[in-house]
Amino acid sequence: MLELAPCLICDNQAEHDPGTEKWFERCRCPRCGEFEYEKSSRWNIASPDEMVLLSGWVREQNAAGNKPARITRETSRQIVRRRRPGLHERANRALSVIARKYPDMENATQYIRIAGDLEVQGVSYSRDQDDVMQLIHILIGGGLFRGLVDNVVGRPISGVLTPSGLLAAEALGVSGSNSAQGFVAMWFDLGMLDAWTNGFDPGIRTAGFRPFRIDSKDYVGGISDEIMAEIRRSRFVVADYTGQNNGVYFEAGFALGLGLRVIPTCRKDEVPKLHFDIKHLNTLLWSTPAELAEGLNRRIRGVIGVGPDAPDPE
Repeated sequence: MLELAPCLICDNQAEHDPGTEKWFERCRCPRCGEFEYEKSSRWNIASPDEMVLLSGWVREQNAAGNKPARITRETSRQIVRRRRPGLHERANRALSVIARKYPDMENATQYIRIAGDLEVQGVSYSRDQDDVMQLIHILIGGGLFRGLVDNVVGRPISGVLTPSGLLAAEALGVSGSNSAQGFVAMWFDLGMLDAWTNGFDPGIRTAGFRPFRIDSKDYVGGISDEIMAEIRRSRFVVADYTGQNNGVYFEAGFALGLGLRVIPTCRKDEVPKLHFDIKHLNTLLWSTPAELAEGLNRRIRGVIGVGPDAPDPE
């Protein structure tokens, strides 16, 4: 049964329900998004900064497809120790929401409406309307948003996205919706060759997509530029954390920032080594390449759908 009550994170009015598990309740908040919390873990938010970090974290998890995000007592302790993202990243996060909710380039939207939008505040790790206004001014300075002067008050109180702003938002939130490529971020160790040949490759192909990993490509220039370009061209990213390779964490984070679906995988013996930030994810665990191929095919079909290269059913 739904109950209206203050959100435990931001104190805005939110919907609460018992959830699907005995020890957890679910909250749907206009600022924070959807999350589950332990019934016995009614934590206290000690400062606005802690509220911002928890709220932003939930929004990130929701964007990655984790709805609801799960917050335990230990999770909350770890999250509030983080640093808030920098202004550039926060302005880009605000831009992505503004472009989706206020895309009209002819009819201006009042600043107060954008700055007071709880989703914009949550996604951009902003404390309040003043924080969002700072980000709007950054977007204006970068030519991505244009303030319009009100003749009565003699100053801008509303504005519109510029064409550059819409293009920038598209680049930030690009989704390779028509792409047949599945990017694989993994440890390029000889011991992983069998996993690639008999696991990742056939698992992705059977689901109807074309597997790609960066070491198979000839290129000129910086490898980071090529990695980011190929991720942008992909429909989804498979991030295998076996070996705890730092590049895999980077590539998965970059894909999430673009709004792409990331499918986490890990060999079972490596699970205890997973970084805290991803331990809560529904990671596809595997012991053998055959198990990986079967699980990956099933997971891709379940969360992405059947790809354009899927074999015809017999």
